[in-house]
Amino acid sequence: MYDFLPPLFHGLSATDLASALQRFKTLDVASGVRIIEEGEEDPACVIVHTGELLISTGDTVLAKARAGDLLGEMGLFGSGVRSASVETLTPCKLLALDWESYDYLRRSRHPVAFALEDAAATQLTDRLRVIRERIATSARGTSIERATPPRSFLQKVAEAVGAGGTFDPGPIDGAAVLAQSPLFAGASPTLLAEVARLFVPYGARTGHFLITEGDPGNEMFLMASGSVDVLVATGKDRVQPVATLHPGEAFGFCSLVQPDQPRMASCVAKEKVTALSMDKMRWAEVAHRGDIHGSVLRVAMIRALADQLAFANVQLTRLARSVGDLGLLVHAAVAVEAHGRYLDDDVPDYLRGVAPS
Repeated sequence: MYDFLPPLFHGLSATDLASALQRFKTLDVASGVRIIEEGEEDPACVIVHTGELLISTGDTVLAKARAGDLLGEMGLFGSGVRSASVETLTPCKLLALDWESYDYLRRSRHPVAFALEDAAATQLTDRLRVIRERIATSARGTSIERATPPRSFLQKVAEAVGAGGTFDPGPIDGAAVLAQSPLFAGASPTLLAEVARLFVPYGARTGHFLITEGDPGNEMFLMASGSVDVLVATGKDRVQPVATLHPGEAFGFCSLVQPDQPRMASCVAKEKVTALSMDKMRWAEVAHRGDIHGSVLRVAMIRALADQLAFANVQLTRLARSVGDLGLLVHAAVAVEAHGRYLDDDVPDYLRGVAPS
Protein backbone atom coordinates (compact mmCIF):
# COMPACT_ATOMS: atom_id res chain seq x y z
CA MET A 1 0.00 0.00 0.00
CA TYR A 2 2.82 2.42 0.88
CA ASP A 3 5.56 2.48 -1.74
CA PHE A 4 7.04 5.53 0.00
CA LEU A 5 7.36 5.85 3.75
CA PRO A 6 7.88 9.32 5.27
CA PRO A 7 11.08 9.64 7.36
CA LEU A 8 8.95 9.55 10.52
CA PHE A 9 8.40 5.81 9.97
CA HIS A 10 11.97 4.90 9.09
CA GLY A 11 13.53 2.36 11.41
CA LEU A 12 10.24 0.98 12.72
CA SER A 13 9.81 -2.77 12.86
CA ALA A 14 7.08 -4.29 10.71
CA THR A 15 4.95 -4.77 13.85
CA ASP A 16 5.43 -1.17 15.05
CA LEU A 17 4.77 0.17 11.55
CA ALA A 18 1.53 -1.76 11.25
CA SER A 19 0.29 -0.69 14.69
CA ALA A 20 1.24 2.95 14.01
CA LEU A 21 -0.58 3.08 10.68
CA GLN A 22 -3.71 1.77 12.37
CA ARG A 23 -3.83 5.05 14.34
CA PHE A 24 -3.30 7.29 11.30
CA LYS A 25 -6.22 8.10 9.01
CA THR A 26 -5.46 7.94 5.28
CA LEU A 27 -6.92 10.83 3.27
CA ASP A 28 -7.10 11.13 -0.53
CA VAL A 29 -7.59 14.83 -1.31
CA ALA A 30 -8.15 16.46 -4.70
CA SER A 31 -6.20 19.55 -5.77
CA GLY A 32 -7.51 22.96 -4.75
CA VAL A 33 -8.84 21.85 -1.35
CA ARG A 34 -8.04 23.85 1.78
CA ILE A 35 -7.33 21.20 4.42
CA ILE A 36 -6.25 23.61 7.18
CA GLU A 37 -7.89 26.98 7.79
CA GLU A 38 -6.03 29.73 9.64
CA GLY A 39 -7.74 30.60 12.92
CA GLU A 40 -9.76 27.41 13.19
CA GLU A 41 -9.33 25.00 16.11
CA ASP A 42 -8.16 21.58 14.99
CA PRO A 43 -5.73 19.62 17.21
CA ALA A 44 -4.34 17.25 14.60
CA CYS A 45 -1.29 16.93 12.37
CA VAL A 46 -0.81 15.68 8.82
CA ILE A 47 2.08 13.88 7.15
CA VAL A 48 2.32 14.31 3.38
CA HIS A 49 2.56 10.92 1.67
CA THR A 50 2.30 12.16 -1.92
CA GLY A 51 1.51 15.48 -3.57
CA GLU A 52 2.24 19.16 -3.00
CA LEU A 53 0.54 21.74 -0.78
CA LEU A 54 0.76 25.52 -0.27
CA ILE A 55 1.13 27.07 3.22
CA SER A 56 0.04 30.68 3.70
CA THR A 57 -1.06 33.21 6.29
CA GLY A 58 -3.44 35.90 5.12
CA ASP A 59 -2.19 36.89 1.66
CA THR A 60 1.39 35.87 2.41
CA VAL A 61 2.73 32.60 0.99
CA LEU A 62 5.02 30.95 3.55
CA ALA A 63 6.16 27.70 1.93
CA LYS A 64 5.27 24.58 -0.03
CA ALA A 65 4.99 21.12 1.51
CA ARG A 66 5.87 17.88 -0.25
CA ALA A 67 6.14 14.15 0.42
CA GLY A 68 7.54 13.44 3.88
CA ASP A 69 6.74 16.87 5.33
CA LEU A 70 4.91 17.28 8.64
CA LEU A 71 2.05 19.81 8.79
CA GLY A 72 -0.09 21.02 11.66
CA GLU A 73 2.29 20.09 14.48
CA MET A 74 1.57 23.46 16.11
CA GLY A 75 -2.11 22.54 16.21
CA LEU A 76 -1.49 19.06 17.57
CA PHE A 77 0.84 20.01 20.39
CA GLY A 78 -0.23 23.60 21.01
CA SER A 79 -3.56 25.32 21.52
CA GLY A 80 -5.10 23.59 18.52
CA VAL A 81 -5.72 26.93 16.80
CA ARG A 82 -4.26 27.03 13.31
CA SER A 83 -1.69 29.78 12.66
CA ALA A 84 -1.66 29.26 8.87
CA SER A 85 -3.77 27.85 6.05
CA VAL A 86 -2.82 24.85 3.89
CA GLU A 87 -4.25 24.09 0.44
CA THR A 88 -3.51 21.21 -1.92
CA LEU A 89 -1.82 22.19 -5.17
CA THR A 90 -2.04 18.64 -6.60
CA PRO A 91 -4.00 15.53 -5.68
CA CYS A 92 -2.54 14.38 -2.36
CA LYS A 93 -2.45 11.34 -0.14
CA LEU A 94 -2.17 12.38 3.50
CA LEU A 95 -1.78 10.61 6.82
CA ALA A 96 -3.68 12.39 9.59
CA LEU A 97 -3.24 11.91 13.35
CA ASP A 98 -5.50 13.53 15.96
CA TRP A 99 -4.59 14.20 19.60
CA GLU A 100 -6.42 11.18 20.99
CA SER A 101 -4.56 8.81 18.67
CA TYR A 102 -1.22 10.46 19.35
CA ASP A 103 -1.81 10.36 23.10
CA TYR A 104 -2.68 6.64 22.88
CA LEU A 105 0.59 5.95 21.04
CA ARG A 106 2.52 8.09 23.52
CA ARG A 107 1.09 6.39 26.60
CA SER A 108 1.78 3.05 24.96
CA ARG A 109 5.40 4.17 24.55
CA HIS A 110 5.13 3.56 20.84
CA PRO A 111 8.34 4.66 19.07
CA VAL A 112 6.39 6.54 16.39
CA ALA A 113 5.00 8.93 19.03
CA PHE A 114 8.52 9.82 20.18
CA ALA A 115 9.68 10.09 16.55
CA LEU A 116 6.82 12.49 15.88
CA GLU A 117 7.89 14.66 18.83
CA ASP A 118 11.49 14.72 17.60
CA ALA A 119 10.36 15.63 14.07
CA ALA A 120 8.14 18.45 15.33
CA ALA A 121 10.90 19.85 17.56
CA THR A 122 13.43 19.69 14.71
CA GLN A 123 11.04 21.40 12.29
CA LEU A 124 10.24 24.19 14.75
CA THR A 125 13.95 24.64 15.51
CA ASP A 126 14.63 25.11 11.79
CA ARG A 127 11.88 27.72 11.65
CA LEU A 128 13.35 29.43 14.69
CA ARG A 129 16.66 29.75 12.85
CA VAL A 130 14.86 31.48 9.96
CA ILE A 131 13.07 33.81 12.39
CA ARG A 132 16.38 34.77 13.99
CA GLU A 133 17.78 35.64 10.57
CA ARG A 134 14.71 37.73 9.70
CA ILE A 135 14.95 39.62 12.98
CA ALA A 136 18.66 40.29 12.46
CA THR A 137 17.99 41.58 8.94
CA SER A 138 15.11 43.77 10.09
CA ALA A 139 17.18 45.08 13.00
CA ARG A 140 19.77 46.43 10.58
CA GLY A 141 16.97 48.19 8.73
CA THR A 142 15.80 49.95 11.89
CA SER A 143 19.30 50.53 13.29
CA ILE A 144 18.42 48.56 16.42
CA GLU A 145 21.50 47.60 18.39
CA ARG A 146 21.73 43.81 18.47
CA ALA A 147 24.34 43.59 21.16
CA THR A 148 24.83 42.99 24.85
CA PRO A 149 23.66 46.08 26.78
CA PRO A 150 26.72 47.92 28.13
CA ARG A 151 27.79 46.91 31.63
CA SER A 152 27.36 50.56 32.59
CA PHE A 153 23.64 50.13 31.94
CA LEU A 154 23.49 46.95 34.02
CA GLN A 155 25.20 48.82 36.83
CA LYS A 156 22.62 51.61 36.60
CA VAL A 157 19.82 49.08 36.92
CA ALA A 158 21.52 47.51 39.91
CA GLU A 159 21.83 50.93 41.56
CA ALA A 160 18.17 51.72 40.86
CA VAL A 161 16.71 48.37 41.89
CA GLY A 162 19.12 46.41 44.03
CA ALA A 163 22.41 44.61 43.96
CA GLY A 164 20.92 41.54 42.33
CA GLY A 165 22.74 38.24 42.68
CA THR A 166 21.54 34.67 43.10
CA PHE A 167 20.68 32.59 46.16
CA ASP A 168 19.69 29.06 47.09
CA PRO A 169 15.88 29.08 47.28
CA GLY A 170 15.72 25.75 49.09
CA PRO A 171 13.02 23.20 48.17
CA ILE A 172 10.50 24.27 45.54
CA ASP A 173 7.18 22.49 44.90
CA GLY A 174 8.14 21.68 41.34
CA ALA A 175 4.92 19.82 40.54
CA ALA A 176 2.88 22.90 41.50
CA VAL A 177 5.11 25.11 39.33
CA LEU A 178 4.72 22.84 36.29
CA ALA A 179 0.97 22.64 36.89
CA GLN A 180 0.74 26.44 36.53
CA SER A 181 2.30 26.32 33.06
CA PRO A 182 0.25 25.58 29.92
CA LEU A 183 3.37 23.92 28.55
CA PHE A 184 2.76 20.92 30.81
CA ALA A 185 -1.03 20.79 30.52
CA GLY A 186 -2.51 17.30 30.46
CA ALA A 187 0.16 15.59 32.57
CA SER A 188 -0.97 13.95 35.83
CA PRO A 189 0.18 15.35 39.22
CA THR A 190 2.26 12.22 39.79
CA LEU A 191 3.99 12.59 36.42
CA LEU A 192 4.57 16.32 37.00
CA ALA A 193 6.25 15.55 40.33
CA GLU A 194 8.57 13.08 38.61
CA VAL A 195 9.41 15.50 35.79
CA ALA A 196 9.96 18.37 38.25
CA ARG A 197 12.83 16.45 39.82
CA LEU A 198 14.71 16.84 36.53
CA PHE A 199 14.95 20.62 37.11
CA VAL A 200 17.24 22.55 39.49
CA PRO A 201 15.86 25.17 41.95
CA TYR A 202 17.13 28.70 41.25
CA GLY A 203 16.81 32.00 43.11
CA ALA A 204 17.52 35.57 41.96
CA ARG A 205 17.33 38.80 43.93
CA THR A 206 15.69 41.97 42.67
CA GLY A 207 17.77 43.59 39.93
CA HIS A 208 19.55 40.40 38.88
CA PHE A 209 19.82 39.73 35.13
CA LEU A 210 18.87 36.09 34.71
CA ILE A 211 19.68 36.30 31.01
CA THR A 212 21.35 39.15 29.13
CA GLU A 213 20.77 40.05 25.50
CA GLY A 214 23.72 39.18 23.32
CA ASP A 215 25.21 36.64 25.74
CA PRO A 216 25.36 32.96 24.67
CA GLY A 217 22.34 30.99 25.83
CA ASN A 218 22.86 27.97 28.06
CA GLU A 219 19.75 27.45 30.21
CA MET A 220 16.00 28.00 30.51
CA PHE A 221 13.85 29.07 33.45
CA LEU A 222 10.30 28.31 34.53
CA MET A 223 9.13 30.84 37.12
CA ALA A 224 7.85 29.69 40.51
CA SER A 225 7.41 33.08 42.23
CA GLY A 226 8.16 36.76 41.69
CA SER A 227 8.19 38.64 38.38
CA VAL A 228 10.66 39.30 35.58
CA ASP A 229 10.80 42.24 33.18
CA VAL A 230 11.81 41.48 29.58
CA LEU A 231 13.89 44.16 27.86
CA VAL A 232 15.34 44.58 24.36
CA ALA A 233 18.26 46.90 23.60
CA THR A 234 17.44 49.58 21.01
CA GLY A 235 20.71 51.50 21.18
CA LYS A 236 23.58 52.40 23.46
CA ASP A 237 22.22 52.66 27.02
CA ARG A 238 18.67 52.40 25.68
CA VAL A 239 16.23 49.52 26.11
CA GLN A 240 12.60 48.84 25.29
CA PRO A 241 10.64 47.19 28.14
CA VAL A 242 8.28 44.78 26.40
CA ALA A 243 6.76 42.33 28.88
CA THR A 244 6.52 41.24 32.48
CA LEU A 245 6.57 37.51 33.19
CA HIS A 246 4.88 35.86 36.17
CA PRO A 247 4.79 32.41 37.86
CA GLY A 248 4.14 29.60 35.40
CA GLU A 249 5.77 31.47 32.52
CA ALA A 250 9.08 30.50 30.96
CA PHE A 251 12.02 32.04 29.16
CA GLY A 252 15.21 30.81 27.55
CA PHE A 253 13.78 27.59 26.07
CA CYS A 254 15.33 28.28 22.68
CA SER A 255 18.85 28.08 24.09
CA LEU A 256 18.31 24.37 24.71
CA VAL A 257 17.67 23.59 21.04
CA GLN A 258 20.02 26.23 19.62
CA PRO A 259 22.83 26.34 22.21
CA ASP A 260 25.37 29.17 22.15
CA GLN A 261 23.10 31.37 20.06
CA PRO A 262 23.04 34.93 21.45
CA ARG A 263 20.08 35.84 23.63
CA MET A 264 17.58 38.09 21.86
CA ALA A 265 16.33 39.83 25.01
CA SER A 266 17.29 40.45 28.63
CA CYS A 267 15.30 39.21 31.61
CA VAL A 268 15.78 41.07 34.91
CA ALA A 269 14.19 40.23 38.27
CA LYS A 270 11.58 42.89 38.96
CA GLU A 271 11.21 41.39 42.42
CA LYS A 272 12.81 38.40 44.10
CA VAL A 273 12.40 35.36 41.85
CA THR A 274 12.42 31.63 42.46
CA ALA A 275 12.39 29.33 39.47
CA LEU A 276 13.10 25.90 38.07
CA SER A 277 16.10 25.80 35.75
CA MET A 278 17.53 23.38 33.22
CA ASP A 279 20.77 23.78 31.26
CA LYS A 280 21.56 22.42 27.82
CA MET A 281 23.57 19.45 29.13
CA ARG A 282 20.71 18.29 31.34
CA TRP A 283 18.24 18.84 28.48
CA ALA A 284 20.35 16.74 26.11
CA GLU A 285 20.42 13.99 28.72
CA VAL A 286 16.70 13.77 29.50
CA ALA A 287 14.84 15.10 26.46
CA HIS A 288 15.78 12.19 24.21
CA ARG A 289 14.63 9.48 26.54
CA GLY A 290 12.23 7.01 25.01
CA ASP A 291 9.89 7.26 27.98
CA ILE A 292 6.98 9.39 29.16
CA HIS A 293 9.27 11.78 31.08
CA GLY A 294 11.24 12.62 27.96
CA SER A 295 7.96 12.92 26.07
CA VAL A 296 6.55 15.45 28.56
CA LEU A 297 9.65 17.62 28.18
CA ARG A 298 9.63 17.37 24.38
CA VAL A 299 5.95 18.33 24.21
CA ALA A 300 6.60 21.29 26.53
CA MET A 301 9.41 22.42 24.24
CA ILE A 302 7.24 22.00 21.13
CA ARG A 303 4.43 24.01 22.72
CA ALA A 304 6.82 26.79 23.74
CA LEU A 305 8.45 27.02 20.32
CA ALA A 306 5.11 26.82 18.51
CA ASP A 307 3.59 29.66 20.53
CA GLN A 308 6.71 31.81 20.35
CA LEU A 309 7.22 31.35 16.63
CA ALA A 310 3.55 32.01 15.89
CA PHE A 311 3.73 35.29 17.80
CA ALA A 312 7.05 36.30 16.21
CA ASN A 313 5.69 35.51 12.74
CA VAL A 314 2.71 37.79 13.31
CA GLN A 315 5.01 40.64 14.36
CA LEU A 316 7.33 40.17 11.39
CA THR A 317 4.42 39.88 8.94
CA ARG A 318 3.06 43.18 10.27
CA LEU A 319 6.56 44.67 10.13
CA ALA A 320 6.79 43.86 6.42
CA ARG A 321 3.80 46.16 5.90
CA SER A 322 5.13 48.82 8.24
CA VAL A 323 8.87 49.02 7.61
CA GLY A 324 10.92 50.34 10.50
CA ASP A 325 8.33 49.83 13.24
CA LEU A 326 10.61 49.30 16.23
CA GLY A 327 7.81 48.05 18.49
CA LEU A 328 6.98 45.14 16.19
CA LEU A 329 10.63 44.19 15.94
CA VAL A 330 11.29 44.13 19.67
CA HIS A 331 8.12 42.08 20.23
CA ALA A 332 9.38 39.55 17.67
CA ALA A 333 12.75 39.36 19.45
CA VAL A 334 11.08 38.82 22.83
CA ALA A 335 8.90 36.07 21.35
CA VAL A 336 12.03 34.12 20.47
CA GLU A 337 13.28 34.34 24.07
CA ALA A 338 10.21 34.18 26.33
CA HIS A 339 6.97 32.23 26.58
CA GLY A 340 4.27 34.23 28.34
CA ARG A 341 2.32 37.47 28.14
CA TYR A 342 3.72 39.96 25.66
CA LEU A 343 2.17 43.13 27.02
CA ASP A 344 3.00 46.74 26.28
CA ASP A 345 3.33 47.63 29.94
CA ASP A 346 4.27 51.10 31.06
CA VAL A 347 7.98 51.67 31.49
CA PRO A 348 8.96 50.24 34.90
CA ASP A 349 9.76 52.91 37.49
CA TYR A 350 13.33 51.70 37.92
CA LEU A 351 14.02 52.42 34.23
CA ARG A 352 12.74 55.98 34.29
CA GLY A 353 15.73 58.24 33.97
CA VAL A 354 18.02 55.23 33.57
CA ALA A 355 17.54 54.02 30.03
CA PRO A 356 14.54 55.64 28.35
CA SER A 357 13.26 53.89 25.25
